[in-house]
Amino acid sequence: MGETLPGRPAYGRSLIVDPWGIVLAQAPDEETVISAELDGTRLRWVREKLPSLKNRQADAYRWPTRV
Repeated sequence: MGETLPGRPAYGRSLIVDPWGIVLAQAPDEETVISAELDGTRLRWVREKLPSLKNRQADAYRWPTRV
């Protein structure tokens, strides 16, 4: 547990979760680093099953431009 601002606690419990909600790694309640191995074949399979980007309407977004 830490503090974002004095008197405002911040809680960790970071997770690495796959698109189906399966927890691949979970941090304990202490300062730490977590990692998980990604399976490229499984990632491609999941993207085929969750084709949300196929319906993307590029004209509906305003992307920031560099000045």
